[in-house]
Amino acid sequence: MTRFAMMVGAAAAMVLAVGAWAPASAQSVFNLGGLGLQTDPMDARARALGGVGVGLTGWQMLMTDPAAAAGLRLPGISGTFQPSVSQVEGSPEAGGTRFPLVGVSYPFGRHVFSAQFGSFLDQEWAVTADRTVELADGPVPAVDRYQSQGGIGQARLGWATRIGEQVSVGAGVGSLVGSVERRFTRELTTGPVEEGLENFRQVGEWRVSGATLAAGVNWFPSDLLHVGAAVEWMGDMTLDPVRGTAGEGRSYSMPLTLRAGGTFTLAPDVRLALGISRADWSDVDADLGGGAARDLVWGYGGGVEWARGTIRGRAFPLRAGYRVQQLPFHVQGESSEERAFSGGFGINLADAQDVPLARLDLTVERGSRDAGLLTEDYWRTTLSLRLSGG
Repeated sequence: MTRFAMMVGAAAAMVLAVGAWAPASAQSVFNLGGLGLQTDPMDARARALGGVGVGLTGWQMLMTDPAAAAGLRLPGISGTFQPSVSQVEGSPEAGGTRFPLVGVSYPFGRHVFSAQFGSFLDQEWAVTADRTVELADGPVPAVDRYQSQGGIGQARLGWATRIGEQVSVGAGVGSLVGSVERRFTRELTTGPVEEGLENFRQVGEWRVSGATLAAGVNWFPSDLLHVGAAVEWMGDMTLDPVRGTAGEGRSYSMPLTLRAGGTFTLAPDVRLALGISRADWSDVDADLGGGAARDLVWGYGGGVEWARGTIRGRAFPLRAGYRVQQLPFHVQGESSEERAFSGGFGINLADAQDVPLARLDLTVERGSRDAGLLTEDYWRTTLSLRLSGG
């Protein structure tokens, strides 16, 4: 990226380090670390059951599990909406809304084809800092604002199919997409300012590109056990300057991510889901100059689903879960981690025989992110809607 981008990032890091900052309206102060806050492309049900997103029962479109769509029998469209509110102790609340997963699917014979868009790295953040600027007429108070808008997502075309009665496989090919705008402004407050002196503002924008590949397999040897595994490879992520932004593009090596999980039937209508994920960010850390990211990032999660609940004769499963997710980028030079409890439900709004035509899932999470002495608490709601039809 350009010197301006590095200047803004370094200035924001300095503001964090010295503590003379205040977060403005944004998703999370942890978005400041490295290339942003990692946000996995999952729906509400996967969030409720531990947030690993592989090896869950049933058929669904999940970018974290390419084989999970193999049994969809009707064309469908699904979308996920995710508002959240976070707060660092002693600072005002900050909030925002994401759309972490949107997709369409179409079965053709034994095969199911899909097109999906999902989240990856969130770079929405804003901080302010009070300054004193020395001018010819003396010191003048000023306010510096550092702001980043945009983020990095994934667009993917997928394919899935069943092999016999016990195995499904899937694969996908896609690209990293999105753009990032960085803005720095300095506003001088009322005081002995020289005539003609104006506030300072500089803006830079970069567009994202990079190839992605994914593959997965699900195995269900009995009604009591469903297991799955998935791998996601990303090539170099390139940020190219646009709209007159000076400088050359910059590329970063992206991680290889492995996920595995399973669902176990403990009793009639009671299921336990467990999962684990692993990603190697060591090459990214080297691209950032070292000391900015972990080498290996692990995630663990689990949840329980009780499927016997009903409302007016319609299935109303209840869910609860917990997860621990290491975050790849350091904040204030410290390793960061996210923990969250989750709870939610699902309901079939319309059915045709045993096939849901309209399904709603809702999950609420209470979590925290930690990096050294910095702690950020948050509430996050995830709402998913899937519509199917002939």
